Parts: sequence; structure tokens; C-alpha cells
Amino acid sequence: MVFRRRNKRTKLKNLKELFLPEKGWRRAFEYLSLRIRRLPDTPHRIALGLACGVLASFTPLFGFHFLVGALLAFLVRANIFASILGTFFGNPITFPFMVAISLRVGDIILARGINSGNDQISINAWSQDNNLTTFEFFKEVLLEVYSDNFMPYVVGGLTCGLSMALIIYFLSKPLIITYQRRKRRRRNQ
Repeated sequence: MVFRRRNKRTKLKNLKELFLPEKGWRRAFEYLSLRIRRLPDTPHRIALGLACGVLASFTPLFGFHFLVGALLAFLVRANIFASILGTFFGNPITFPFMVAISLRVGDIILARGINSGNDQISINAWSQDNNLTTFEFFKEVLLEVYSDNFMPYVVGGLTCGLSMALIIYFLSKPLIITYQRRKRRRRNQ
């Protein structure tokens, strides 16, 4: 094959590349910006794809952001590759801030306020006091996690994600239009 590696990389090396690129983070970001600039589509579809990716990165479906972004882009007829690039808005540096803000906004929208730490009790004491079986105990814990964390994250994540997606769309569309015009002018000269 023409584009095959001479020395095949091990799985450990591939995992290391995921967190620490061989050529450095700067080169990885330059490559992504080059890929965005070379997308062969209308500025509206590219900007909408980026916005779909940003919205997907605010969802609590960690590990599925690429799929959610691609599905959203497909549904609104946006550029799917741009949506995948837009999901890089959520990364290990930005996720803690995104989660904290999304949970806070979700609590405010659901009119719950911030939970105080005083109402937390030991899990063992809770299961013994209520005489729950193991299945009932895990069902209760999952329902509590769902109502205390997941729902506020979904509501807050969608709210923050929609607002960031709008900002990204309206910031990126004029930049893409300008870039494509300059590129056409240079090609015609």
C-alpha cells in the first residue's frame, strides 16, 4: 500500500498519541485550522456544522460527542466534518468549566438552587436504615444521581450549548466567507 506505515505503531503508542501528539499540540491545532479552511462547502453549512459540534460537546453523553455532532449536522444538512471538528471545543481543559457551568445553569432553570453538603449521608447507613435489597438500593442510587446530576446537566448543557453554538455560528460564518473570497481571488490572479 502507498500510505501504509513502514513500522506499525503499537496500541500503547496510539494511546499516547491521543493525549500527547508526536509533533506537538501546536501542529495539531494548525492542522485542524487548515482542515477547516479547506472544507469544500458553503460558509453557511460549514459554520452550521461547527455550531452543531459545539452544541454536541455540551451534552452529558461523553464518548458520543462525535456521533451526536454528526447526527445533528446530518439532520440540519450542515457539514458533517465541520461538526466533528466543532466537537473539539470540548476537551480535557474546557470540560471542567463546561460541566460546572452547565450544572449551575440547570439548577437555576429547574429552580433547585445549589445542594448543600449537609443532607448527604453514608451509603451504608442509608441502605441499612431503609432495609433495601441490593437491586432496590442501586435503583434508588441511580434515580438520585439522575435527578440530582443528569437532568440539571442536560437542561443546563443544552441551554449553554445553544448559546455557544449561536455565538460560534455568527463568529465563524463571516470569517469563512472572507477566507473563501480571498482564496478565489488568489486563484483567479
